[in-house]
Amino acid sequence: MLITPTNITVADYCQAMNRHEIIVNRDYQRSDKVWPPAAKSFLIETILLNYPIPKLFLFQRTDLRSRKTFKEIVDGQQRSQTILDFFEDKIPLSQSCEIEEAEGKRYSELDEEFQQTFLDYSLSVDLFVAATTDNIREIFRRINSYTVPLNPEEKRHAIYQGGFKWFIHKLSTKHDQNLIDIGVFTEKPLIRMADSKLFTELIHAFLYGITKTSAKNLDNLYKSYDSDFPEQQEIEKRISATIDFILSIEEIHQSALMKSYNFYSLMLAISHTRFPADSLISLYQPQVPYAFDRNYVVANLTYLIDVLDSDSFDGKFKTFVAATSSDTNGTQNRQTRFKWFCKALEPSLL
Repeated sequence: MLITPTNITVADYCQAMNRHEIIVNRDYQRSDKVWPPAAKSFLIETILLNYPIPKLFLFQRTDLRSRKTFKEIVDGQQRSQTILDFFEDKIPLSQSCEIEEAEGKRYSELDEEFQQTFLDYSLSVDLFVAATTDNIREIFRRINSYTVPLNPEEKRHAIYQGGFKWFIHKLSTKHDQNLIDIGVFTEKPLIRMADSKLFTELIHAFLYGITKTSAKNLDNLYKSYDSDFPEQQEIEKRISATIDFILSIEEIHQSALMKSYNFYSLMLAISHTRFPADSLISLYQPQVPYAFDRNYVVANLTYLIDVLDSDSFDGKFKTFVAATSSDTNGTQNRQTRFKWFCKALEPSLL
């Protein structure tokens, strides 16, 4: 068996598929689930932005009767079909595409510059020559044996391809640098989708209240809203407004409040205090309307930072310190921190 790495342009690949020189073999399809429009649009958008996509695996075979050589798509069938569909003008890009000039457009409606980018995009291919079915099966066994196991966030984003997954991706893309800059995450946990988990847990709290969230809880959230997420606009406004609020208070950046478990509670407190959420009213009744006093808020939050950084502190902060010391993602401790942060945002803490 030979494995030949090669590259082929989108234009040549699609023409080869149309000539049936590259074909789909359903025996290799690992899932019968067809990608939804959002997933297809994201792939085409990735190509138009000239970002890399995963390698395609093709199995070269020769038909003994016709003596013609063709290639079967071993891995990459959904990607291949999506690229061909866009090439043939069968599918449009999403209206929420990150490329403003391409929103909602089909290939024929794109500017010539984007059409050229799409056609010239180089697909990376591994071509298996003189291989048997057993060889192909063993290749995948070995690849999977050396692959780092997926964490729950990565599994969700591999399984679910609907609106909720792409909304989480949009939030992560928009805010990941902010989360690095203020000290919530470093690059390594972001690569393993820690930001996606954070945003998913925040949304769970906005919808169902503050609780300890298990992987099953978050899986169910993705599943429930896989086809449609009607609260998307409201949630996006809440999260973006809250992060902007935190960005404006530089005094708390790179502090103990930016630890992910504290940041979770702080985000909920800021959003709820400014725009009360029905799911959180039972825990804290904020003043309406909220009157923001920057000096007061900075004084309170920096005082809480000092409390967490100190070995000795006023006894009245005992419950707050305890809620940051162990079982930080437990229901009670999450709720305790949330209440303290709400009080710190209003004239009632000191």
